[in-house]
Amino acid sequence: MAAMTQPGPASFDALAESYDRIFTDSLIGRAQRSATWRHLDSTFLPGQRVLELNCGTGEDALHLAERGVRVDAFDISPAMIAVANRRLAASRRLPVRFAVLATEELGAIDSVYDGAFSNFGGLNCVKDLRQVADNLARLVRPLGHVVLCLASRFCVWETAWWLAHGKPAKAFRRLHKGGTTAELRAGSVVHVQYSPVHELRRLFAPEFSLVALQGIGLFVPPSYVEPYARRFPRLLNAAERVDGLLNSLPGLRGVADHVLLTFRRVPQ
Repeated sequence: MAAMTQPGPASFDALAESYDRIFTDSLIGRAQRSATWRHLDSTFLPGQRVLELNCGTGEDALHLAERGVRVDAFDISPAMIAVANRRLAASRRLPVRFAVLATEELGAIDSVYDGAFSNFGGLNCVKDLRQVADNLARLVRPLGHVVLCLASRFCVWETAWWLAHGKPAKAFRRLHKGGTTAELRAGSVVHVQYSPVHELRRLFAPEFSLVALQGIGLFVPPSYVEPYARRFPRLLNAAERVDGLLNSLPGLRGVADHVLLTFRRVPQ
């Protein structure tokens, strides 16, 4: 197997102008993001200063800033940050700053934050999560929270969908040792790794303790099922309601499309 390489900015630049149309503004994207927002809103309070990793086009940072949370939001992709800054300029003045910075370069930041977060799998494309944990331990104050939403190790929806379409390789791609490759757009490929929850807990210890875990997209399907979600919006609404009831249950929360982990910084 070839050595895993870090994706460069160009891998995500190619997706910048279409990302909001494909995911952010889709019915499934809204359903899954609403679930993460409910948790972010209860974790980060107005007046706090928060760091966002892999911010993409800025949807989450702008949402928190609307609530009075101050956000420094970074992404490896200059094109993504350009879209985020256009959106910021089009909105009223908000306490958010967008800048280009790879997650692997967090050591360049010299600030202290009340918390940090990363949404929808950006960290699945980062090779060394232990390095990320080390940097966050320096940047997040004691008892501050770090909320991470990553693509899960096993997704029931994805497995059933691709098996039904006669594509077992795609059905079980998340289980490949060492990860797999994903094509964001034609000619734009990234390496993705899917770590189990117990491995993520180990990587962030002892500086962080896992205090909450829930699934995102348990009955709500992955984004590539969007055409069916638009045909049957009532079924999607029902799936979203069921997710809200069951997505924190052991045995179910780990097999959703994403897992949402909340860590607390352990006092020194």
